[in-house]
Amino acid sequence: MKLYDVISVNIEGESHSPSISLALGGLPAGETINLAEVQNFADRRKSGKYLFSTPRREDDKIVWDEGVCEKGEGNAEISGTVRAHIDNTNVRPADYRYIYTPRPSHADYVSAVKDGAAAAASGGGRFSGRMTAPLVIAGGIAKQLLAEKGIKVLAYISDICGVHAASYKKQIPTAEEIEACHNKALPMLSDIENAKTALAEVAAKGDSAGGTVECVVYGLPVGLGDSGADGLESKISAAVFGIPAVKGVEFGAGFDLAEMTGSHANDPFAFRDGKVVTLTNNAGGINGGISNGMPVTLRAVFRPTPSISLPQRTVDLQTGKETEIEIKGRHDVTVVPRAVAVVESAVALAVLDEALKCGMFNSEKQKQEY
Repeated sequence: MKLYDVISVNIEGESHSPSISLALGGLPAGETINLAEVQNFADRRKSGKYLFSTPRREDDKIVWDEGVCEKGEGNAEISGTVRAHIDNTNVRPADYRYIYTPRPSHADYVSAVKDGAAAAASGGGRFSGRMTAPLVIAGGIAKQLLAEKGIKVLAYISDICGVHAASYKKQIPTAEEIEACHNKALPMLSDIENAKTALAEVAAKGDSAGGTVECVVYGLPVGLGDSGADGLESKISAAVFGIPAVKGVEFGAGFDLAEMTGSHANDPFAFRDGKVVTLTNNAGGINGGISNGMPVTLRAVFRPTPSISLPQRTVDLQTGKETEIEIKGRHDVTVVPRAVAVVESAVALAVLDEALKCGMFNSEKQKQEY
């Protein structure tokens, strides 16, 4: 499946390979980005940034290989396909040998059937959440390019481990409120202490927890997207479903619309300061697959981390018998806090692709110089 129309995002490597890498093509040449800001953004998904993350610590320092021309003070000009990599320095592949006793809800079994037994080795290989580290490099670049056009893509946790915090379904938060929560112990707008207590109880049992990440896109103009499979919802949701552990995506009121009548679900139009707006945002800023000028709002549901230390039933593919396993290794109690930056990245890349497709970056400077 070809996800993007203009850009290309290629990620290579595995969770316990020497390095993992990114090749990001199709970017507007001549645009300036700040490499230090990309690193700071990528650090938001790094283990140890938030509570209850994996004890596996990686520096995750970005090495810029090509496609950026540094201009001083952390700034760099995009000169072509951006290539970068991150070294894996804290690997333990021996902890993840589940070739013949597949871990429940992991990709061990299906990847072994599809690609052979070797594909199931080494901590999930290409299926690991570790592979989102290069994705946030791409996302950090996309967020900066969109910000130049007045577009912000920001996310936060609305639900985790059974704790329901502030949500856009009650009131859309400001960009400043979301940005402030990224510096807290958990990137939530409210109920952090309740979440910490609930997660600590789950961790003490050797179990794991899931949750929901909400994302808001501010400043998107009217007209991005199209109908059907070319719709903005289709592109964004495909990008978000590419994140490991995502099992559901909804826009605006989402599945709550099933309980509404049309008179409650419809978003009435009005004029405000000379602009057409909607008085509610149940559609999540998208009508008919096309942005309507309101904030785009969406939610991504993350399953509990499948790697838990409790005994679990599985099968032994060598003996043909059922058995039990207890998973070893280093794992997150919940992936949700670290996934916030990943959701922002997936959404930002989808929006950037659509913005490029619609000509938002076709400047005279680029036409003359490149």
